[in-house]
Amino acid sequence: MTADERRHAPGASAPTADEGAAVVEGAAVVEGAAVVEGAAVVEVTVPAQVSRADVASRGGPPPARKMPTRPGATGGDGGGAIDGGGAVVGRVARWPRRFARRFVRRPSRRALLVGACVLGPVLALAGWIGVRGLLAHSELNRARADITRLQQRLLAGDVPAPADLAAEVRRISDRAHSAADLTGDPVWSAATYLPGVGCPLRSAHSLTVAVDGVAGGGLPAIAQAAGTLNPASLRSGLTINLTALARGKEPVAAAAAAVERFRTALAAVPDCGWLGRRLGLAPARATAASQATRLAGSLAGLKLATEIGPPMLGAGGEARRYLLIVQNPAESRANGGIIGGFGVLTVRNGELSLDDISGNGKLPQLPPDSTPRADARLPADLAARYGPYQPTDIWANANLTPDYPTAGRFYSDLYKRTTGIDVDGTVSIDPTALSYLLAATTPAVMPDGRVIKAGDLVRLVESDAYALISDTNERDQFFADVGKSVYRAVTSGVGGTPKLLEALGRATGEGRLLVSSDHVEEQGILSTTPLGGALPSAPGPFLAVVTQNAAASKLDFWMRRAVGYRMDPAPGGGGVATIAVQLLNDAPAGLPEYVRYRLDRGGPGGNPDAQNQVWLSVYTGVGSRLLGAALDGKRALPVNDIERGHSVVSMFLPLDRGRTRTLVLRVWEPVAGPALTVRTQPLVTPESFAVAGLPARPPWSLTASK
Repeated sequence: MTADERRHAPGASAPTADEGAAVVEGAAVVEGAAVVEGAAVVEVTVPAQVSRADVASRGGPPPARKMPTRPGATGGDGGGAIDGGGAVVGRVARWPRRFARRFVRRPSRRALLVGACVLGPVLALAGWIGVRGLLAHSELNRARADITRLQQRLLAGDVPAPADLAAEVRRISDRAHSAADLTGDPVWSAATYLPGVGCPLRSAHSLTVAVDGVAGGGLPAIAQAAGTLNPASLRSGLTINLTALARGKEPVAAAAAAVERFRTALAAVPDCGWLGRRLGLAPARATAASQATRLAGSLAGLKLATEIGPPMLGAGGEARRYLLIVQNPAESRANGGIIGGFGVLTVRNGELSLDDISGNGKLPQLPPDSTPRADARLPADLAARYGPYQPTDIWANANLTPDYPTAGRFYSDLYKRTTGIDVDGTVSIDPTALSYLLAATTPAVMPDGRVIKAGDLVRLVESDAYALISDTNERDQFFADVGKSVYRAVTSGVGGTPKLLEALGRATGEGRLLVSSDHVEEQGILSTTPLGGALPSAPGPFLAVVTQNAAASKLDFWMRRAVGYRMDPAPGGGGVATIAVQLLNDAPAGLPEYVRYRLDRGGPGGNPDAQNQVWLSVYTGVGSRLLGAALDGKRALPVNDIERGHSVVSMFLPLDRGRTRTLVLRVWEPVAGPALTVRTQPLVTPESFAVAGLPARPPWSLTASK
């Protein structure tokens, strides 16, 4: 970070929220989260509703009375006889046999014939349905095994020859169709109207018909797409086969539509309650739905690539330029870290090239006497929240907002204003994502011959480099050399394309790989995906916890974070969310001065105890409002802002080394379900997270419609 940027670091002169007097009433530690120190734990005891009546005891129960007997009667423990009762006992003992002979009749031949006429068809019907059900189950199991084997081959890049692939798809489709026929004959259809067993029979038929539909309508298209988008031929060195990518658009769209129809059909299949669970129908439907959801996500990603991939990769000979930003989460920002290195990616007809990578010490700067620019495109809520930190003028503050389309626009605009060069968008990546790419390809080799393995990269560039290299310019060059070496390793062609795509997918899912486009239509599509990193504004419970370094230090490498969330629904559809956030400064003693840098304490040397300073922000749902806050068990008064409709509660916190700080919030959410949308922040060490009362889901869900 340059000296000018340090003067504008968030919270450089901001007061901290470290005071308070009273414990917030109702604040509670969220169940399932890490232990929260200092927060009040509410224990609720349910009183007894009914008291036990007094029982009177006046001498105990009355004594048993003996039955009077006539003279000559005897009584014994075995049960006495009455009036010479031996005869009576004998008569009583013989009476059931006489009764049986008189009243119990053997079934007549007519009754046996009627029973046979009734039971015979029932047994035949049960046998018919049972046998055909077993055959259908066997066909589906074989089809599933064939699909699994084919999927494994396709994911490994081992695409069969066209004739073999067509035969495999035809065999799977025939088995699925056979299962549908076995459960769709007139006898089976008539049995679906029987009470009790009718629902499971209808459910089984609906399942097989749904599978038959996706096998017949989706598998051929998937096979065609697999042959066209074969990973082995899709990439060659630094070149992407745009012709193949464009040819895959139609079959991918058809396959995605078929899978969406399959998911819709599965949703309509009844689970038949207890009997359906005992017969395995409900678990079978759930398994199929889970597999269909994963397949839909994969196809949607392919659909996205075939639609916007060619234009973004310079189809038709048009050169596209993207500002490459390597973030450093050791000095954290909302969607990663400050810009630690940069370069320009150029792509034409799918062929990639990278201009010289430089450290942030060579970032182009605005003239010292330039007037801070008010971005007319900056909404009022962003201007109020981030305006004092000049995100449109200072590189280190361009990504204070978690909305990456906005940050990407700031980066592109600032690059043009400082260099005069237009770019078509940005690509942001962090060292953890680069380590995934190294693991999928080959270790990086530095100019001096030093080998950097995937497992060593993150600690080297985010921590160890500051102890190894004290001179800022030399360290800047070291970071540039690391970037070039990693780029050469990733683009060397070593390692299969499927592994590289898997690494890119993992980085994207964790928010460590982000892309923006200055072309409106492309950005509109990107914003609906994890790759675009937009801050969603849909209604419903929402949570995004963001910590940003406010001291220009590199101490965030040692920060640890735990978050707990509990939703308590209220009448009317809303609910009260209790949110607990723990922050720990786990920095060891003896760190270099540059790592311990504190701008508000005079720079290097002014922070011997390695105290960190962070700007903590908690984003909740659109239209939500804060009910109360407690910091370390004492009442707190955080700042309230609005960003893209979300309520944002913020405060600046000093973090002493080895000490945990806890913020507990109670927030009213106008909509309490059906699920909590969680936007995570890519940290050096991923946070621990626990949710109670709601299922959690990511903000972006790729579907065929996207």
